[in-house]
Amino acid sequence: MAQDPLQTRLCEEYGCEYPIIAFAHTRDVTVAVSNAGGIGMLGQSTVSAEEMRTNIRWVKERVGDRPFGVDITIPSSYVEGTREELEQQVPQSHWDFIDRLIEENDIPEPKTPPPWGNTRLRGLAETRAKLEIMMEERIPIFASGLGSPAFVLNEMHDAGVKVWGLIGLARQAARELDAGLDLIIAQGQDSAGHTGRMGTFSLVREVTALAEAHDTPIVAAGGITTGAHIVAALALGAVGVWTGTIWQATHESETKQWEKERLLRAQNQDAWVSTAMDGKRNRGIRNKYYEAWEAEGSPEPLPMPLQDIVGGKLLQAAEDWDLEDWAGPVAAGQGVGFVTEIKPARQVVFDLMGEAYDTLERMGHAAAGA
Repeated sequence: MAQDPLQTRLCEEYGCEYPIIAFAHTRDVTVAVSNAGGIGMLGQSTVSAEEMRTNIRWVKERVGDRPFGVDITIPSSYVEGTREELEQQVPQSHWDFIDRLIEENDIPEPKTPPPWGNTRLRGLAETRAKLEIMMEERIPIFASGLGSPAFVLNEMHDAGVKVWGLIGLARQAARELDAGLDLIIAQGQDSAGHTGRMGTFSLVREVTALAEAHDTPIVAAGGITTGAHIVAALALGAVGVWTGTIWQATHESETKQWEKERLLRAQNQDAWVSTAMDGKRNRGIRNKYYEAWEAEGSPEPLPMPLQDIVGGKLLQAAEDWDLEDWAGPVAAGQGVGFVTEIKPARQVVFDLMGEAYDTLERMGHAAAGA
């Protein structure tokens, strides 16, 4: 009998049943996906180090020996300093711009007390502590969402942790391949959240070709929300897919209900790239906050984390009062138009695999469903 093409090297090396990695900020989604046969990847950049430790232990208790991972960002470039030092670097024109938006749009004072916009700053300050916790807890996989994790590779390996890196350019992949990372995620600009400038198809094929000399597995990321996307990624030489947008529209997700509904209404072209959120390219469903920064006469967004700080008051108020048009844009990749129903995460896994087998069958693959 012919080998099942959907049982890939990712499944063999990491013990998952399906070549699907699910990035989510909700630990219930991570558990559901890992227990359904995929690999749950818990995003922890915006929580404290001790919250992350608690979440890791919670997940471990519920997945047993099934694979899961933790993702944090390690930006290679950002403005350093204390909150006070960073505030002094924000031009007055930017403070005035935000104050004007708040006044002209009748945005109320946040319910949450100041300081606002501190999440990213805290996350950057606690990076080393989080890396130490991952090693102490001996998690199966660490994925670096921004920046190369090569500097911590040997320490992680000594603790029994596999190290993955997300990249957006072939030259970044080449450096991480040379460094000996265990797996590379080639993330095209179709992706939600932080994203580069290369399209998914071109980037994935370029990186899989580079990886042949290293025998390093490559995973495709960026706009992947259907089983047909999975088959396409494998055809390009990937061993699996990294997915994100689709998990927000699950029953387990802590994404707010209005955000889930916005995801369901969105078309693929509604997933817009802007640096307005935190100073780095970020894709989400376009809203008034994005549009305000793009309007004629608006100041240029500042680098990370200055942009978080300057927009903090407005975004906190929007979150506190559920101002849907002004809240931090809902992260969404360019496959968001294929997300049309809120389902249990387990069902999403099975539906993706069913669609993948259907795609193979349409292509005449004899092993489809075998």
